[in-house]
Amino acid sequence: MSKIRLSIAGASGYTGMESIRYILMHPEFEIDNIYGDSSAGKSIDEIYPAFSEIIDIKIKPMADLALDKSDAVILALPHGLSAEAAFSLLKGGFKGKIIDIGSDFRLDSAADYQQWYSMKHPHPELLDQFVYGLPEFNRAEVRNSDYVANPGCFATAIQLGLIPLATSGLIDRVFVTGITGSSGSGAKASATTHFSSRNGNITAYKVFAHQHLGEVGQNTTRLAGSSVPVHFTPVSGPVVRGIWLNLAGSINKTADITDAFESTYYNAPMVRMRSELPELKPVVGTAFSDIGWKQDREEFSVGVAIDNMGKGAAGQMIQNLNLMFDLPEEIGLLNPGIVL
Repeated sequence: MSKIRLSIAGASGYTGMESIRYILMHPEFEIDNIYGDSSAGKSIDEIYPAFSEIIDIKIKPMADLALDKSDAVILALPHGLSAEAAFSLLKGGFKGKIIDIGSDFRLDSAADYQQWYSMKHPHPELLDQFVYGLPEFNRAEVRNSDYVANPGCFATAIQLGLIPLATSGLIDRVFVTGITGSSGSGAKASATTHFSSRNGNITAYKVFAHQHLGEVGQNTTRLAGSSVPVHFTPVSGPVVRGIWLNLAGSINKTADITDAFESTYYNAPMVRMRSELPELKPVVGTAFSDIGWKQDREEFSVGVAIDNMGKGAAGQMIQNLNLMFDLPEEIGLLNPGIVL
């Protein structure tokens, strides 16, 4: 049987690179085309030598994307550019599936997009065509959709820890601290992301105002029936990959939070429940999410560890594509991470 042909728009970015890596490990997927602007004309192994002797596809210019005929296109593009690319595809008569790893289709309204990303949405008429792709909570919707918006990395980690508590009616608010690796800032360096700033340093940023809070509030309200205030402190940590996140607070009634997590994730192949708060390193290089918790009467502490490039981006994208193509959601993803 022929494999499912995937094209990637956004060749030289980290999520584009990681998408290629995951596709190469997948038994049912193959890479059809790769698109980029500044990287057009180069071979992908010129940009990322790790792909040498494995894949040497030439990168096509983004202007060619509208002519794509693959089974699905992965959009690994910055804010605003995914919407333009999706519009170009659909205007050109593209018949395949589209999945956006970027931010352009995560929010339901153009007003919310303007609020959280400080820019006008390029194509608000497309917003209602995309399903929000957090598979642990909406497998059926993803499976039945041709267009899916991948959640943000922090948004994924927060919701995996928050939603079991929120939907059980156990909490009225939560305090979250999340440490993220430098790859979460993308391939383009800035004054606060290059090595001499990040190495050996810990810095809080966008306190209470991180853009991923918009989708967290939207999706949690959709699932729980009411919003749960999330007091979020994002932190830049001295690692390259991964998010280690803690949710803390008090439950509002006598209950064991273990029941909420076990009943939510008993059949979730990409969530591993731990007896202690998780470590970061076991998830690095994987699409797994490790979750653990502690409770002292009404007080709780929940830990979530994901790879921001894996479950927070390309790994979750593959999980969603598996569902969209009616495959087992874990196929191609049950790989161990970096042990040492």
